[in-house]
Amino acid sequence: MRRLLLLLGFAPILLVLGGAAAWRFWPSPQPPQTVEVAIGSKRLHFTSAYLREGPLEANRVDLVVLAPDFAPAAAEPRRLPGAGENEKAGAAQIFITLTPDAGGSNRTAPADQRAPYLAPEVLVSDGGLLMRRFDDKSPFAGEDFYYAAPDGQDFAARCQRPKIPADGLPEVCLAHFAVEGLDVALRFDPRWLPHWASLRANALLLTRGALAP
Repeated sequence: MRRLLLLLGFAPILLVLGGAAAWRFWPSPQPPQTVEVAIGSKRLHFTSAYLREGPLEANRVDLVVLAPDFAPAAAEPRRLPGAGENEKAGAAQIFITLTPDAGGSNRTAPADQRAPYLAPEVLVSDGGLLMRRFDDKSPFAGEDFYYAAPDGQDFAARCQRPKIPADGLPEVCLAHFAVEGLDVALRFDPRWLPHWASLRANALLLTRGALAP
């Protein structure tokens, strides 16, 4: 009986020692690697922690970052649900797609491009963006158009309106702007729209940093 009690007393210590030994010999995660991506004539370099899973496509790269600081999502998988939205995962994730800028210097301003589909009323949203509703008969019914004055060249986004009744799917904003001959597309949760200037600045910083030799 005394031996049994002694063994039971040592059991927690043995478990701790065994766990420590297993942790010591557990293979450590591989450090992120630098990956070169070709988009047209551009060469960009990203650490692998920024890249979305899956094969790379020609003239395109898909990245995942975390708002608000644009840390690589693979390095720190975070959740940031809002109040009362504990079931909503991935709200901090921002998906970035870089492709060649097809418009170049002749690119039509986003506000002019969308004008035929927009209702005439203009509102000012949180964060200072102008907002116009898409007409219900337009290809973008159920969405609103947000843009930086005067014409959305600096920033423009289409955002889904909340559905009534809710369908359980998250609302999404899609933004586009051009830099250094590249089209930068952002897909993000509408909660980040008031912080559009930071989104743009961080996306530009990430893209230009990847272009640096």
